[in-house]
Amino acid sequence: MMYLICGLLGFSSGFWAIFVTMGAEQFGTNLRATAATTIPNMVRGALPLINLMFLDLFQETWKWNLIKSGIVTGIVVMCIAVIAAWFTEETFRKKMNFLEN
Repeated sequence: MMYLICGLLGFSSGFWAIFVTMGAEQFGTNLRATAATTIPNMVRGALPLINLMFLDLFQETWKWNLIKSGIVTGIVVMCIAVIAAWFTEETFRKKMNFLEN
C-alpha cells in the first residue's frame, strides 16, 4: 500500500511540474517567472467553480446522487483540459529570440 501511495504522489508531483513548465514555455523570457507562479494560482482559483458545479448537480437543480454528480463534474473538467491541451502550441523548435517593441 505504501508503494502505491508513493507512486501516486510521484505521478501527481511530476504532472504538476510538467504542467507549470509547459505553461511557462508559452511566454517569452521576461514573463516566464510570472507565468510559472500565476498559472497554478489560476488552477487553484478554478476549484470553487468546480465545487459550485458539483454542488449544483448534487443538491439544487438536478438532484443527482453523489456518484453521478462526481462523474459528470469530472467529465466536464477533463473535457476542458483535453481541449486546452489540444490547442496548446508546441514550443520545441520555436526560436526564443523575441524582440520587444
